[in-house]
Amino acid sequence: MNDSSQWPPVNIFDTNQFRQARIEAHNALFWMARGTNSFLDSTPDNGHLSLFWHKASGNFRTRSFDGDLQIGLSFPDLELYFCEGGQKVPHSFWLDDRTPAFAEAWYLVELLHRDRDQSKFSTDLPFSSPYMLMGDTEDHNASAYKLELDALNSSVLKANEILRSVSGAITQRPQFTKCRQWITLEPESFSLVLNIVVDNEAVKLPLIGMCLGDHLRPAPFFFVKTSETQGGSKTHLLDYDPRTLLSLKSIVNETMTDVELVENLVGKFIEANH
Repeated sequence: MNDSSQWPPVNIFDTNQFRQARIEAHNALFWMARGTNSFLDSTPDNGHLSLFWHKASGNFRTRSFDGDLQIGLSFPDLELYFCEGGQKVPHSFWLDDRTPAFAEAWYLVELLHRDRDQSKFSTDLPFSSPYMLMGDTEDHNASAYKLELDALNSSVLKANEILRSVSGAITQRPQFTKCRQWITLEPESFSLVLNIVVDNEAVKLPLIGMCLGDHLRPAPFFFVKTSETQGGSKTHLLDYDPRTLLSLKSIVNETMTDVELVENLVGKFIEANH
């Protein structure tokens, strides 16, 4: 792992520009989720909406739906695109100088071009968000937030490295050697999450992740959180134990190394699991 100084300059997270960039990016995730939600059956914790890292493209992509379709996203310019059989296809849509109504029209046209059932597509999602933009009265404006989207993208990529290292460290512990682990980007919370499940059990262990910010905490932060299935009841999206939170600003300002950060998160996971 590289040193934690590779995080973006943290002063950018205090700006209104970053908050707006995060809202634009969050809406890109909403549009990705609308494809899978329209064609896939619902799963617990809305797992059918989860996004997965695609190493070859350096982007996140949805699960496959309607056979071989996926939606991919490039964070730096908020480019949405269709994939067929794992391959990116032409006719991308950029969340820039276009209203949400154009994004919906793009979906319908792309489905039509591929002879897919347009009637299945819906903009409905199984959750609400104060950041959700719809209609044709307000344009998306990704190009106005290039520096901020670059910082967001860098944060996601770096967090992905950190969570992979956390996963490896947890696997070294005897009680977790048989656990299944995978990393997802969750559209509802805009969080990159390490999911851990005990082998042959449906119950998830505590989640470890980084949220890109919310309306209570606008800057990115790491967290350890009891999963809904483990806790036995659905928690509010913004419910975090303050003792498990670690802001990206504090990580950088305190010059915490990657090794120290991984050890910190593993320790909080072990504590939360007891």
